[in-house]
Amino acid sequence: MRAVAGAKADMRARARDRVAPGASAAARALALALAALGAAACGASPDTISRDEFVASYVALRVAELEEAGNVIPDEVRDSVLAARGVTEEDLDAFVEAHGRDVVFMQGVWTEVDSLMSERAGGPEPEP
Repeated sequence: MRAVAGAKADMRARARDRVAPGASAAARALALALAALGAAACGASPDTISRDEFVASYVALRVAELEEAGNVIPDEVRDSVLAARGVTEEDLDAFVEAHGRDVVFMQGVWTEVDSLMSERAGGPEPEP
């Protein structure tokens, strides 16, 4: 169970490091918020994949990663997982850019991802 928790934390860290490499959680949240505000100011469209599509895609990637040796998902496997869901890496990035300023919303997204991963691992349900 500790390995699954560590792997989940690593995946979240890598996804968040795209926005703010090496930053603390608060700094990443701030960076996401600023990036989203900047995108909104530049006229970026709020039309993105749905929350459910984002969560399901992220969980599918996470499951695929856990099935790989060393918990490292090769690019071709990542692309295949996303293609099977009809989602691109750019769709995931756009979702984070569009919703990143809403810290409460994004916290709920990551909590849902953690909950689904925990269910798959047969772990206890997270506390509300």
